[in-house]
Amino acid sequence: MENIITTKNLYKQYSNFQCIQSLDLKVPHGSVYGFLGPNGAGKTTTMKMILGLVRPSSGAITLFGKMTTSKNRLEMLSQIGSLIESPSYYGHLTGLENLRIISTLKKVPEKDIQRVLSIVRLEKQEGKKVNEYSMGMKQRLGLAGALLGNPKLLILDEPTNGLDPAGMQEMRELICSLPQQYGMTVMVSSHLLGEIDQIATDVGIINHGKLIFQGSLAALHQKSSHQIAIRTMNNITASKILQLQGLACKEEQGYLIIPALSDERIAVFIQDLIHKGIRVVRIEERNNNLEDIFLELTGKAGAL
Repeated sequence: MENIITTKNLYKQYSNFQCIQSLDLKVPHGSVYGFLGPNGAGKTTTMKMILGLVRPSSGAITLFGKMTTSKNRLEMLSQIGSLIESPSYYGHLTGLENLRIISTLKKVPEKDIQRVLSIVRLEKQEGKKVNEYSMGMKQRLGLAGALLGNPKLLILDEPTNGLDPAGMQEMRELICSLPQQYGMTVMVSSHLLGEIDQIATDVGIINHGKLIFQGSLAALHQKSSHQIAIRTMNNITASKILQLQGLACKEEQGYLIIPALSDERIAVFIQDLIHKGIRVVRIEERNNNLEDIFLELTGKAGAL
């Protein structure tokens, strides 16, 4: 099975507002698929359509190689764990008691509870009331509930939302471990680009309901433009010299930015600057990070 999730020409329209437009997702088996986009881009709506919580206006959804229908929806859902928006729980009950309720609803043996508590590292907090849990512990409890039954696919909507740096790191480590240790495919949405950059193997970027990039994380980074930044004691004159030599040049925050060149060509240009009395104080190679690439793809209006 090449793709766990495939959508074809998926549309969702609310009244006169087209929320999702012609969405063709391909989530590879065994991947951590980062679903990126600004707030309001349509990430949560897409995930809800995959889970059958929202009915598509048109289009098709294929899960585990089978097109979803009203007849096989429950069979499909039995193989999926999900955490959409914030986790639900009974605060006056313990973590263990909450998971017992979920295991009953999912018709999963209670013995599976200890397994998922161990995965999310809450086994020592199982007897504590959830109202006394930290935000990070509540998120991990929600993830434990999603993991009950050992699903093949896990769908997580903004799982690090509201967490402190330590909680975010814990959640990142957990998500990264799931495909390798448990054979799961994970689809995780976020507007935190740095988070996705650290955990994803594949990426889909959505903006205004349209998919504007889909592929491996490595392929996304290849869109990064490599540049050379040069700082001199006289940028105005240095810029004129470089431009006379046919080199595109612009100034940003005290640096002259030129396209990436071979070491030999850079050495020639620097030698020429020095020969003409320009003192060069710094040379840097710069690559765009994931946030820069995202803003290039979506435009400043889609900034987070």
